[in-house]
Amino acid sequence: MDSLRLVAASLLANIAGLLFPIRNDIFGLVLLFTVNFAVGVLADVCNRREWSFRKAFCFFRDAAIYFVMVASIYLLGHLKGEEQTAVHCVSFMIYVAIYFYGTNILRNARMITGERSTLFRVLDFLYYLFSLRVLEKSSWLKEYFDYEKGDKNMV
Repeated sequence: MDSLRLVAASLLANIAGLLFPIRNDIFGLVLLFTVNFAVGVLADVCNRREWSFRKAFCFFRDAAIYFVMVASIYLLGHLKGEEQTAVHCVSFMIYVAIYFYGTNILRNARMITGERSTLFRVLDFLYYLFSLRVLEKSSWLKEYFDYEKGDKNMV
């Protein structure tokens, strides 16, 4: 049993060493996902919704999948000898996660505050900006949301 622990620890240490160049991105994702989870739970508690293990499990599953995708993209780029390109790709994926999870955090944070408070107005304005009002003119995002709504013939 001790040898199994030693092998597992060695394997994890080697993977951590390989992922060292994107450690800040991974820490950022951990922070982003933690804040998203905490604000979501707080919004549920403040709005008297019941705790759902299924919802929490789906969140952790999705976060794990995203971490694996980020790590895999970096590792594949590293193995191909294109480490800088892989770092840029990972960086892009982090910004995409920040946008979508940040919008979700703002939406949930709005639900926590009272509608007449100044904080609600600030959060509501930020949510308005982040929820595509400013980015509606981006052709990429417009195409994506058209695709998401069911116009799957565009690809």
